[in-house]
Order: sequence, then C-alpha cells, then structure tokens
Amino acid sequence: WLKPTLALKDPTARRKPLKRLAMARRRPCVAAFAASLCGVALLLAGRDGPTFAALAGADSRGKVQMSTEPSAVAARAYSTAPVAEPPEDLMTIKQRHLAPSAEHMEYAVVEYSGRQHMVVEGGMYETYFIRAVPGSKVRLNRVLLLKQKKSDEFEVSVGQPLVDGAYVEITILEHLKGEDQIIFKHKKKKHYMKRWIVNQKLTRFRVDKIALGSPDEPLEGRTPFPLGPTPQ
Repeated sequence: WLKPTLALKDPTARRKPLKRLAMARRRPCVAAFAASLCGVALLLAGRDGPTFAALAGADSRGKVQMSTEPSAVAARAYSTAPVAEPPEDLMTIKQRHLAPSAEHMEYAVVEYSGRQHMVVEGGMYETYFIRAVPGSKVRLNRVLLLKQKKSDEFEVSVGQPLVDGAYVEITILEHLKGEDQIIFKHKKKKHYMKRWIVNQKLTRFRVDKIALGSPDEPLEGRTPFPLGPTPQ
C-alpha cells in the first residue's frame, strides 16, 4: 500500500527555496552596509573639496563661520479653536451626569517634573521636589494646552508644542516626604539579600493664576540660557 517515491533529478531542488529565503533575509543588512560604505566613501572623496566645506558650513579656507543672523525658531506656533461637541453616545447617556467632567472648567495642561499635569486655578497639588523656598512664587511657562472662557464660549489653545505667552503661577506651600517604598534585592544561591526603605521628596503647591500673556512680553527673573542670538 505504500507507493514508491520518485527519485528527483536534482537532489538539491528541495534546498533551493530555503537557500533563497536565507539570502532574502540577509539582503536588507547587506544593502544597508553597502549604502553606509558608499556614504563614507563619498564623504572621504569630497572632504578636501568645496562640497564637504559647504555641507559643514565652512568657507573656502576650511574655517567654519558662525552666523550672527537670527535663526528660524518654531515660536508662536499654536492654534486656537472653540470647544468641539463630542458625538452622542447612547450607551453612556444615562450615566454621563454621574461621571466627573471638565466640560465647564477652565484648566491648563502644564509640563513640570518631566510629566504632564492638568491643573485648575485655586487647586493644590503635589509633585516631585521643586527647589524653591516655601512661600515663594514660581512661574511654569511650559503650557501645552490652555482652555479659557471668553464671553459665553470656551476657547482651547493647543501648543505646537507650547502655547507662547501662557504661564501658570504657583505658590510653594511646603516640602514633604512621600510614602515608604520598600526595595528588596535578592540573588539566589549567592547568600545575597538586601531590604531597605526609601522616601521620595515631594513639594506641595497651590495654583494662583493661569493666564495667557503676550508672546513678546519679556520674562520676569533671570534667564539661565539665551533665548536668541547673542548680541555682539
């Protein structure tokens, strides 16, 4: 009942598809490596010529010239639009009035301590340690989104990435420690086990004002880094 198998003319015929598949997998790496070699060769070939000097921003003598003209900075790039009405959802229409909503609130999404937070005027919040004396006022100017009420309608300003001229003034209330965090380290078969408790430093503050000023208004205080071309 077993049928004899026919002998193949080419014994390596079954291995060809596998070999082609393996070569196809290697081709992207080989192509990328060849492209990188070509790029390095072109750079080395034109290093002494005017092409490389132009690309590097150098003059004919090979010295790099620093431009004193103001560069194009992506500033004052944000859009303002009225609040859009969400589509009607019949599945949650009965429970919608029970859920907390920010539909009739003025708020701002500000970035501090490396995170994005939604704050409202008059609210108290806790964040990672802010190096400031309790009682001092701090201005947060990295506002990503701002919702304000003008006349009878709300307007939303979306930054790209920041809303120019918008800021949040806060008052530092106190510095405190967070909850205990247990850190446990163990290595099996090494007689190594450590356990200790750490506390995160926190800062509690109050939001005094959320405002949208003029983008050309100078910032109060000392600027640690120049925001434009250095005057000669």
